[in-house]
Amino acid sequence: MKRQKYEWEGVSVVEAARRCEVQREIENYLQALSSYPERFAGDPCVSFEQHLFSMMAAGHAVRNGRNCAS
Repeated sequence: MKRQKYEWEGVSVVEAARRCEVQREIENYLQALSSYPERFAGDPCVSFEQHLFSMMAAGHAVRNGRNCAS
């Protein structure tokens, strides 16, 4: 009788960390997207890209009091 190999269905630590990082990037982008109209109203010369990067540089990462492990 032939044995079947079962692959571990869990997620590696590296993959879990990458998923967490990607989730944070998505949340940061969505936060920048929602706040851009107000920023643009005050400074029409600022591009969305400049707004997004300035938010990231200022550390306005979305945390919502949770981390990816929870």
